[in-house]
Amino acid sequence: MNDPESRVVSVKIYDREYALRTTGDPDRLRSLCGFLDTRMRELAATSGSVDTLRVAVLAALSFADEMYRSRDALEQMNEIVGRRSLACVSVLDRFLC
Repeated sequence: MNDPESRVVSVKIYDREYALRTTGDPDRLRSLCGFLDTRMRELAATSGSVDTLRVAVLAALSFADEMYRSRDALEQMNEIVGRRSLACVSVLDRFLC
């Protein structure tokens, strides 16, 4: 498990210290952890919960919802781009043929 490309990065999420191993950019990992920490604090403030596990689950659900919405928006954009591409090809075919 000791990948020579990986590094251990110390981060703090919701007042707990973690040593996380990454093969990616340590600054990106720190940024992700900061984003998670912020979301957990926002959810704790709005829900009134102090239970770390509960706040973590709420954050995970929030991120999952955001991911699903982004995926749906991307699929819609892909459909629109596909239709517009076909329309452009049709117009070009008329001029080139």
